[in-house]
Amino acid sequence: MSDAPLKTTYDNKKKILSLNGRKSWLVSTNVDMILLFVKLETPIGLSLNNKTSFLNSALVPIYKEKSVIRKTFEKIRILKNLSQGNLTLKNTKISASHIFSGKKIRGFSASEQFFIMLSLAMYFVTKVKSTKLKKSFYIVVKTLILEFNARKTLKLIVKHHKRTLINLIHTFEQLPERKAIINWDTDKIIFKNMLK
Repeated sequence: MSDAPLKTTYDNKKKILSLNGRKSWLVSTNVDMILLFVKLETPIGLSLNNKTSFLNSALVPIYKEKSVIRKTFEKIRILKNLSQGNLTLKNTKISASHIFSGKKIRGFSASEQFFIMLSLAMYFVTKVKSTKLKKSFYIVVKTLILEFNARKTLKLIVKHHKRTLINLIHTFEQLPERKAIINWDTDKIIFKNMLK
């Protein structure tokens, strides 16, 4: 995603991609490998299927290693085997042989944004104590699900509801419940960037 706080650098001589930054919210932290979609800051040329291709985006596998920090912050009981959290990459090295083209993942950015919006709205519903706000936030969740089930394009759904989610973030920020969340100010910036 172009606005995600993830920096990419490619060493053409060593054929190594370096990743620095943080992915949040929809990262499962209890699996051995995470397949990460990366929007490259500068196109890179790779030999794929016996021909040179220039990639603007890529799929890369992220394994458990010292340069990869996984921090679980929420266990989802509905999905028993999923732990959500933050993924921080500190100069994580990816060999060119492990880089795949992200070109064929059409609408990936919209898909990621949609599920961030849905997950964030659901999180607010579970955390706010005010019955009035809980109902108000739930209406947003219900609307997103209904439009998704109506098979509207994710790009259109995201476009229509971005401002609503930004408003939810601002509302939640004013509530006492916000103080219970560690690093909220950092996460808030990440969410806003993801929804641009």
